[in-house]
This record gives sequence, structure tokens and C-alpha cells, in this order.
Amino acid sequence: MSDPPPRGISEAEFTTNEEDQREAARLKARLEADNTKRRTAATASKYPPATVPHVQIDDGAHKYVLIQAERPGGDLEYFVTSRRGASYHRNAAEPLINQLEAAGYVDIQVTGGGRILWEEELKKISIFGFSYSFGQANHSISKEVIMEDPRFKDCEVTTSNEGY
Repeated sequence: MSDPPPRGISEAEFTTNEEDQREAARLKARLEADNTKRRTAATASKYPPATVPHVQIDDGAHKYVLIQAERPGGDLEYFVTSRRGASYHRNAAEPLINQLEAAGYVDIQVTGGGRILWEEELKKISIFGFSYSFGQANHSISKEVIMEDPRFKDCEVTTSNEGY
């Protein structure tokens, strides 16, 4: 018998479907193709990319993804995003990917996903689980990115590889 879902997550949210798998594969393929084009263009650009917040999470329990992207010039950066109402991990990823592309970042990759439960009033953030489409994120990196953001300096941040 499996463990019950964490507080704030319903059993109905534990699924993915073939359409989501196809859309996630399409997103991965698009990023791979576009990254080559953006890298060439970014090398020629003399303007630094616009700043994109490294942490964009919504209060409550939601799907999240860890994204890595490179600034023109070679600095690798990580981004953590969750979205209220994201049915699938790709739904959490796409808005941030669009921001990163518009800001001039290159080599954008969704490295994995899971869930984030942010209990804002309690100042607690739980990072756990995995994504069927993108695999499990390195929750330690996600925790580090969140803890570096001054907005979350007073939060207790925990990670677990358990759950979906």
C-alpha cells in the first residue's frame, strides 16, 4: 500500500497522460533545436540578458521544475518555478522558458521536476517527488536556489525524494 499524498495534494493530481508526454517531448525537442540557434545569436550579441527572477513559486502545493540556462558569456544559472493551476510539469515550465528566451538566455534545459509545498504563513517550503515527463529534479540544487533568494531567507526548506 502506498503512502497517502502530502497535505495539500490530492490523489487526482498523481497522474500524467499520453498527450502530456507528447507535449513534453515536443517542448524538449524545441528547446534542443532552439538552443543551437540562440547560442549562435547570443555569441554575436553585445547586450547582456535581462534579469529573470531565479525563484517563481506560488503559495500552496504545486508541480515545479528546475531549469538551467546559460547567460551569453557562459555563466550557468538555475531557476525554480511552480505554478498554481499547472496541470502538468510542462505547464509550470513553459512561462519561465518563454521569459528566459526573451531575456537572451541560451542552452535552456528542464533538468527535472517534482512538487513544492510552500506554506507562506508558516514559512515552510517542502520540495519533493518527481516529474513523469522530465524526471526527478535535483532537489538539493532547488533548495539552494530558493535559499539564496532574500524573499525566502526566513523559510525552513526541506527536501525529500519520496512521493510524486
